[in-house]
Amino acid sequence: MEHSSGDPVIQQRVIDLRHLYRSITKMARSDTVDTLLNHIVEDVIEATALERLVVLYFDQQEKNLESRVFYGFEQISDISIPFSKVNGLLKRAYADREPLNVLKSPSKSGEQPPKDAAVKCGIFKDDYPNRQGENRRRHINLCFKDIDAASKNAAISEQGQFRHYSVLTYHNNDQTVESLIGNARSFLIIPIFDNQNFYGYVLADKPTAKSAVSYDDARIASAIVAHSATAIGRAVRHHEMLQRIAKQNRELGHHLEEIEELKSFYESIFQCLRSGLVTADNSLQITQVNKAAINLLGFSEQELIGAPIHTLFSAGEEEIKTIFAGGGQCIDPRTGYLSEFEMIRKNDDPLPTEVCFSTITDKNGKTAGLSCIFLDITQRKKMEAHLARMDRLASLGELASGIAHEIRNPLAGIAGALQILSKQFSQENPSHEIFNEVFRQVVRLDDFVKNLLQFARPNTPKLEALRIEDIIDSALFLVSNQLNKKNISLEVVHGNTQPKIQGDKALLQQVFLNIIINALDAMNAGGSLQIKTMWQESPIQEPIYCAPAPDQLVVEISDSGPGIDDKNLDAIFDPFFTTKSQGTGLGLSITHRIIEQHQGTIFATSRPGHGTTFTLSLPVSTLS
Repeated sequence: MEHSSGDPVIQQRVIDLRHLYRSITKMARSDTVDTLLNHIVEDVIEATALERLVVLYFDQQEKNLESRVFYGFEQISDISIPFSKVNGLLKRAYADREPLNVLKSPSKSGEQPPKDAAVKCGIFKDDYPNRQGENRRRHINLCFKDIDAASKNAAISEQGQFRHYSVLTYHNNDQTVESLIGNARSFLIIPIFDNQNFYGYVLADKPTAKSAVSYDDARIASAIVAHSATAIGRAVRHHEMLQRIAKQNRELGHHLEEIEELKSFYESIFQCLRSGLVTADNSLQITQVNKAAINLLGFSEQELIGAPIHTLFSAGEEEIKTIFAGGGQCIDPRTGYLSEFEMIRKNDDPLPTEVCFSTITDKNGKTAGLSCIFLDITQRKKMEAHLARMDRLASLGELASGIAHEIRNPLAGIAGALQILSKQFSQENPSHEIFNEVFRQVVRLDDFVKNLLQFARPNTPKLEALRIEDIIDSALFLVSNQLNKKNISLEVVHGNTQPKIQGDKALLQQVFLNIIINALDAMNAGGSLQIKTMWQESPIQEPIYCAPAPDQLVVEISDSGPGIDDKNLDAIFDPFFTTKSQGTGLGLSITHRIIEQHQGTIFATSRPGHGTTFTLSLPVSTLS
């Protein structure tokens, strides 16, 4: 028999479909679980005669059931219970994935079982085909609480369409639906499932109504919940995705912070290296430089970045490229390529360096670039030159000592014989003047031998506490006539509160006298001479030719002479080296030996045409 369009059944179905459509449409607009749970309650209340609803949400991580939404309750009792502790009714609905309409047994509807009593329930399920698989039909099963044989038979006769019957027993004092909705006459349990996950329950009843939850109310409520489960699953996955993204962002932020810290750490190491460091790509273009390289070479970072690395070396381009040939195949990956090279400063001055070339590899082990670590070995080179000079001086000292002794005795005999012979000639005799000239040359030769002996075997200094001002003043007094004769401008500057030095007064006077006389000989009339003393607690930073004392008194003697050529500057302390026509070449050699005996240092700096400066350091006195 077909129903007409005015049939109440059809009209109700149309209304139900409209409710379901509106619910589905509303659910599609949100990706928030709590909002969707509220929509479920609103839509079920609007579409059915149910009066009270509570939504229990299943926390998948904590495995707890939590009450999220209440409707129609006078008192709200929030719960959060482990899913393992819920009673059999909730677990049965979870296992079947189907709604369960729970009614009190027809024969015991007015009785309340004891709190700790075992409650026996009769479950009636509809018998239908294709009950397995994802597309199985959802049915609303009936549950009669506290059922016995009489109530079972009555229920079977009343619910004749149900062909499947089972018994469920649980304890009344378990965590049950009743703890939320009380001893209701009838209530509905709807599990929230999609094809993948379980999200909780909707519990509903109508306490003021005399009738039980109807099949139609249960059906439309179940349909709304079934469709909402898909939206909830989407919202849960969306939330999980956002959480994963947030977690990944936090981890990424943490990794970025670690990377920044590592970058800052390695950049600090890179920049704080005292050795110069230059890196280049595979085409030998400079990519990075540290502060030490900038300071040593004098170029700015902008001038170095992008420049060919071979332009930093005085060696030919081909020689540098040969080292890096084939991506640095000739470079030992463990020790690098270590050698000495002369690099070029911005002002074209040479910079002697010890260089280590190494390859830079990527994560796949392929050559990604090259690095050049270099160390300024100017001091080492000067020390090596100093040691070589010391070896030469020692050898020459021994030789000079032997020669001086061999010459001095015959020379003394010659001088005596000349004096005796000269008495045989009168003052007017021309031969007398010849003997006088020969005698003067013998005296000059004797002076040279004395200097040679002083260089070979200098006197042992008699150390005492001296004022540097007194020594300089005494040396200047001896050359005062020459200063006045050549009209030399003299400037002497002494530092304040200078300590006394430790030395031999006569020997140190000779040192300053030798240097000042050389300066006067080098200057033309009207020149200038400047003497400056200063005290510093740390050693000077120039070549250290012997171990200086911890405290140093420094003396600088500068002249305005023509200066010394670079090729001669390293040889001025060598014995017999001189640029004077009448010089012996021993003055500065003796000066060097005396300063060395005093545990001090001496070196000269000069620029041709701009004068010469001698810098001496002498240890502060430790004598009381």
